[in-house]
Amino acid sequence: MRSVLTFLFRSLISVIIVGIIWPTAYFGFEQSFLNSSLLAILGGGLANFILKKRGQNKLLKENQLTKKEYQYIAQNVKEANQKIKRLNKVLLSIRSFRAAKLLGNLQRLVKQIYQIVKKEPKRFYQAERFFFYHLDSVVELSERYVFLSRQNIKDLEVRKSLSETEETLEKLVKSLNEDLLTVLSNDIETLNMELDVARQTHDLQNGFMEQTQNQNLIQEPPQSIKINFTDQARREKNKVPDERR
Repeated sequence: MRSVLTFLFRSLISVIIVGIIWPTAYFGFEQSFLNSSLLAILGGGLANFILKKRGQNKLLKENQLTKKEYQYIAQNVKEANQKIKRLNKVLLSIRSFRAAKLLGNLQRLVKQIYQIVKKEPKRFYQAERFFFYHLDSVVELSERYVFLSRQNIKDLEVRKSLSETEETLEKLVKSLNEDLLTVLSNDIETLNMELDVARQTHDLQNGFMEQTQNQNLIQEPPQSIKINFTDQARREKNKVPDERR
């Protein structure tokens, strides 16, 4: 979504620049229609190129990657996208509910990891097992499994192969879950640290409030003592007139 919005923004700026350069060159500098059009196209293309480079540099800086590292990651992400398309085609041809549920879980995890790395390329190195091993296994096994299951061959060996493939795919679901946790490990660690800080702050505030309340109780005399002092003062006043009499 972010890449689409960035592309639309660059295109809009390029169109605006083309709209400014063409009439300026044609009417202001009395250039021919062809020259004005060429200048406008060159200006729009140059603006698009500069904005694209600026966006790439910003992305590299945010992810702390070199240009070479980013190109390497982008190539692997592009290849992964092609494999995911193959997996999507497999899902469209499933007839078994159990197989659809199993492959649906795999597809969900695959897309989740892919989208995270695509959005934040620096996480690629935490997901290398996914890109180089697990994704290939998921796609190839899914294709073979669906192909055999659609043949309707009533053979013990085929059924055994399908059953073993299902077990392997279930293990891959667990592996993909582990890959996802690895990709999110830094976020989980950061969240735990923030929770610890929040708990410590909460405990300190509660301790301070309890200490303040205890100090107030010590400084203020009990109500019964106040009443006794008041009653005693009244008695002393009443005794003075009696003695004078």
